[in-house]
Amino acid sequence: MPADPHPQERPDVDDVLRHLKDFQRRTVDHVHARLWDDVDPSHRFLVADEVGLGKTLVAKGVIAKAVDLLWDTVDRIDVVYICSNQQIARQNLARLTLRGHEPLHAERLTLMPLVTGELAGKKLNFVSFTPGTSLQVTSGGGRALERVVMYWMLARGSQDLDVRPRRWLQFFRDSSSLKNFTADVERFRRHRMHELDLDFAAEFAEQLSRDRGPRGGKLLDELAECVQEFNYLRGNPAKDLSRRRSRIIGAMRATVARLAIERLEPDLVVMDEFQRFSELMRADAESEAAELLHSLVGYAGTDGTAVRTLLLSATPYKMYTLPDEPDGEDHYRDFVSTVEFLAGADRAATVRAGLATMREGMLAPTDESAVARAITARDAVEHELRRVICRTERLAATREKDGMLREVPLPGVEVTAGDLLDHASLDDVAGAVHAASGAQRQDMLEFWRSTPYTLNLMDRRTYKVKTLFDDAVAAHAPAVTSALASARGLLPYDVVDAYERLDPGNAKMRGLVTDVLDRGAWRLAWLPPSLPYYEPAGPFADPALARFTKRLAFSAWNVAPKAISVVVSYEAERRAATAASGGRRRYGDPAPTPRLQYRISEGRLDGMPTFLLSYPSVALADAGDPLRHARAAGRRLTRGEVEAAVRAGVESMLASLPPGDSSLRPGADQRWYWAAPLLLDAARVAGQDGFFDVLGHDEDADEPDGAGHARAFERHVAAAREIRADELGARPHDLVDVLTAAALAAPGTCALRALGRAVGSASDAAPDGWWASDPEVREIAFGIGGGFRSLFNRPETQTLVDAERADATRDDTAYWRSVLDYCADGGLQAVLDEYAHTLVESEGLVDKTVHERAARIGEVLRGALQLRTPTSAVDDIRVADGQVRVEDRRVRTHFAARFGRGTTDEGAEIREEHVRTAFNSPFWPFVLASTSVGQEGLDFHTYSHAVVHWNLPGNPVDLEQREGRVHRYKGHAVRKNVAQRYGDAAFISTDADPWAAAFDAATQDRPDGATEIFPSWVCAAPDGAAIERYVPALPLSKEASRYRRLRRTVGAYRSVIGQARQEDLLRLAGDADLSWAHIDLAP
Repeated sequence: MPADPHPQERPDVDDVLRHLKDFQRRTVDHVHARLWDDVDPSHRFLVADEVGLGKTLVAKGVIAKAVDLLWDTVDRIDVVYICSNQQIARQNLARLTLRGHEPLHAERLTLMPLVTGELAGKKLNFVSFTPGTSLQVTSGGGRALERVVMYWMLARGSQDLDVRPRRWLQFFRDSSSLKNFTADVERFRRHRMHELDLDFAAEFAEQLSRDRGPRGGKLLDELAECVQEFNYLRGNPAKDLSRRRSRIIGAMRATVARLAIERLEPDLVVMDEFQRFSELMRADAESEAAELLHSLVGYAGTDGTAVRTLLLSATPYKMYTLPDEPDGEDHYRDFVSTVEFLAGADRAATVRAGLATMREGMLAPTDESAVARAITARDAVEHELRRVICRTERLAATREKDGMLREVPLPGVEVTAGDLLDHASLDDVAGAVHAASGAQRQDMLEFWRSTPYTLNLMDRRTYKVKTLFDDAVAAHAPAVTSALASARGLLPYDVVDAYERLDPGNAKMRGLVTDVLDRGAWRLAWLPPSLPYYEPAGPFADPALARFTKRLAFSAWNVAPKAISVVVSYEAERRAATAASGGRRRYGDPAPTPRLQYRISEGRLDGMPTFLLSYPSVALADAGDPLRHARAAGRRLTRGEVEAAVRAGVESMLASLPPGDSSLRPGADQRWYWAAPLLLDAARVAGQDGFFDVLGHDEDADEPDGAGHARAFERHVAAAREIRADELGARPHDLVDVLTAAALAAPGTCALRALGRAVGSASDAAPDGWWASDPEVREIAFGIGGGFRSLFNRPETQTLVDAERADATRDDTAYWRSVLDYCADGGLQAVLDEYAHTLVESEGLVDKTVHERAARIGEVLRGALQLRTPTSAVDDIRVADGQVRVEDRRVRTHFAARFGRGTTDEGAEIREEHVRTAFNSPFWPFVLASTSVGQEGLDFHTYSHAVVHWNLPGNPVDLEQREGRVHRYKGHAVRKNVAQRYGDAAFISTDADPWAAAFDAATQDRPDGATEIFPSWVCAAPDGAAIERYVPALPLSKEASRYRRLRRTVGAYRSVIGQARQEDLLRLAGDADLSWAHIDLAP
C-alpha cells in the first residue's frame, strides 16, 4: 500500500464515547456486538430510535468502535456514509467524522472521480455521497459539473479520442449554453484538475468500449457517432438528436457510478434516513439504482469478509397505515421487506408467523389461551427483531408519558360570512375556467380552507386549475372575465401598495396572524434569551414575547407555505412601518439608504461610530460583561444594577486616559466615542497591531457601492489604527453613557465574549486571557459585528428600531445610538451566548480546536445575520374595460419564509440551507412554512418548539415526525425549562459557559432511574415550555373528525406495528388492553 504522506493517528474511541449519553452508549455497544459477533453476526443492523434522539451520534460511536476493531488487521479501512439529500449531509457530516479524519464528500456518485484518488494512500477513508439523485443516473444529462468531469476524463484518460474539437463541447453542454459550458470546462482545468483521479479516467475511457449503449452497440462507438452530428451544428439540436444525446450521457453517468462503487472497498456502510431509498433495497428491485446500492451493501473483500451496514431511520417503514390511504397494506409490506433485507427470508418468515399468532390474540382478548400463545409469539418476534433492530423512545422520560407535548388552540380561527362568500366566488371562477377548457370541474374547498387569495398566490404551472386559469385569461374567455368581474377573495394589491391592513383572507391565516403578530412578535429582531443576565426592556420585556418561540407550519399543499410567507411577512412589515412613520410610507417606496455605512464626506470619516458597533474591544468586553456582574451578585440583575456596575468599570478605565485638549477643536470631540476603546485596548493588548493586520474587509450584502465601501472601510481601519490620545479634543459630556452602552451591548464586543465562552475561556478570567488578545478570534468577532451591521442596515430592521424610538431623532448620527439601546434592551449578550452554546454541539465542534470552533461559529452566525430578503411573485388580477389584466408583483418575505419547494436545483438547495440556518438562529424568520415531504432528518428545534399542522397528515406517525422536527437535543423548550429550573446555577458557577453550568445542575437533579434523555431531551417545568401542537381545524369539518381519530391512534399504533390492516385491528379490539403486544426493542 502506498505510504500516506500525512500519517493518520488511531482514533480515540474512548474520547468519542465519552461525549455520548448513557442510552446512546448502550445502543452503540449493542449494535457493535451484533455487527461483529464472533458466532452469529447480523451484518446489517437498523437503529430506529425515535426522531430527535441523536442517531447520528450513535453512528459516530459505531464507526469509532469499528475502526478501532479493524485498525490492526485491515490495511485500508473504508467507511461509506450514504445520506438522502445534501442538506441532511451538510448537517450531519460534521457530527459524524472522527477527529483528524475529514470526510471525502461527493455530492453525487458521478462526482466520485474527484475524491477516489485520495483513497489508496490512507489508512482510514471516510467517504460520503448522496444517492437521492446520483443513483438515478440513466435519466439524462445531470448537472454541468458531472458533464465537465466526464469531458476531462475522456481528454485525460483516452488514448484514441481527441475532445478538443468544438463538437465535443457542443455535445457535453446539454442544457447549458456553449459559452457557459466552455467557461466551466476551462475553470475546471485551472482550479480543479488536480482533484481528478487519472487512473479512474483511464478506466472510464476503457469501460466505455465494453459497455452497451442505448442502441445496443458499444457505448464508445455510439458516443463518437452522436458527437459527429454536432460537428456543424449551430444553435440547439433537433429533438431526436437531443434525446439521443441525453440517453448516451445518462449511460455514461451510469458507467461512472458503477466504477465509483467498485473503487470503494467498504468495511462499514452507514445509510442515513434509510426509508428514503428502502424501495431500492427490496429483493425484487431491478433498477440501475437498486443494482448499484445492492453491490455496495453486498460487497465482500478478497478474503470473503462481508461489509457491515448500519441503517438509521426513525421511520424505516411506513409504521401505520389508514384504510383509506392509497395502498392500505403499505405498512405490512414495508415492515416485512425491511426485516427480510436485514435478517434474510427465513427469519422474516418466522417473524411473519409470530405476528399472525399475535393478531389472533388481539382479536380474542378474552381467550386466555389465545393471549398466552400470542405473548409467547411476541417474545419470539421480539427476539428475532432485536438481532437486527433496536429503538429507544423518549416518552418514558416524563412522569406524564407525554414527552413534553401540549396541545394549544390557535386563537382567532373563525370562519366569517365573508370567508364563505369568498369560497362561493372562488368556486364560480373555477367553474368558469373548467367550462372554458372543457376539463372536469375541480372542487376548490381544500384550496379555500388552506390558502387565502388562492389564484393570486398559486405559482404558475404548478396546479392544473392555475394553468387552466392562465390559458383562459390568455384566450379572453368571456365566462371567466364575467366571473372575475364580480369575484371576491382576490388579493387587492392597491391595499398592499398603500401599506394598508390586508385581511388575512381565511380562518387559518387569521388565527396565525392573531397568534404571532397580535402579540407583537413583529417588534423583535431576535427572540429574547432563555437565560437573561438582567431584566430586558422595550418589546423584549413584554411577558407575552418573553415566552415566544418560532412557528413551524406544515401543509399538504405547496401553495400554503407561499401564502403564509407572503401574508404574514407583509402584515409584520406593515405594522412596523406604520409605527415608525405614522402611515406616511407606501409599500413600493425605494428602500431607505443603509445608515451604518463607512462613508467619507468631504474628506471626513463619517462611519467611525459604525466601527464602534463592530469593534471587539477587549477593555469593554471585560468591563461590560453582564454575566460577570450577575455572578458577582449571585443572581440576575435589574437593568439599573447592571448599568451601574458597567458604568463604574468604564469610569475607572477612562481615568487612565488624558482628558482631552479643548484647544485642539471647538466643542466636544466626537471621535472619543470610538477612539476611547481603541486607546484602552492599545494599553492592555500586546497583539493590537496583529488584530489590524488580519482584519478583513467588512462586507455588507446590501451595501449599495461595494468597491467604494471597501475603500472607505480601509480608510476607517487606518484611522482606528493610527489614533493617538494627544490628538483628541474635549470629551463629550455623554461619553461614559455611550461607552457603558457599548460595553454592555455593542455587537462586536458581545461577540468576543460569546466566542470566549463557547471555546472554553471564562470572560471573568484575567483580561489578558487568550481569547481577549488572539487576533484571529477578535477578527472573527469583528466579522460577527459586521453581520449585525448588515442586520441593522436592512430596511425592515431599520423600521423596527425607528418604531421603538418613534419620538427620537432619526438622522444618521443618532441611529447607531438607537441600535446600541435596542441591543441592550434585547439582552444581546445572553442571546449570543445561548446561540453559540447550541452551535458547539449542532455543528460538531465539541472536539475541534479553539480556532476551528470560533471560525465555524462566526461563519454560521454571519450567515444567519446576512440572509438576503427574498421576494415572492403575486399575480395582481384585475378586470378593467372588459379585459382581465394579470400583472406580476413582488412581495418581500422576511418575517415568515417558505421552505422545501421540491426542486433539486443547486441554487435553490443553497438558498434553502441559508433559510434553515436563519430559522435555527434567534433572528428572522420567525415563521417557517413547508410541506412535510422530504423533511425527515432536518433539525428545526434550536429556536422553535411550536408546530402548526396547517393540514393534518395522513397518519399518527407522520404527526410525530413533524413534531419531532422541534423536539430534539437541547431544543428551545428544553433550554427554557432548564433556565427556569436551574438557571440560578449559571450565576454562582465559575464555568466559562453559563449554559454548561445550568445543564450540569439539571443533570445532578436527574430523577432516580431516569436515563440521560433528561435533561437534554426532556425537561418539564411547572407552567414551563412544551412542544406546542397547533391544529387549526375548522369547526364541524372533516379535519376535526380526522384529528380525533389521529389522537386516538397516536399512542395505540405501537401495539400493532407489524400487523396488517392496523386501523381495523384497533377498531375490532375496542377497549381491550393491548399493552402486552408492544414489542420492546430497547437495547
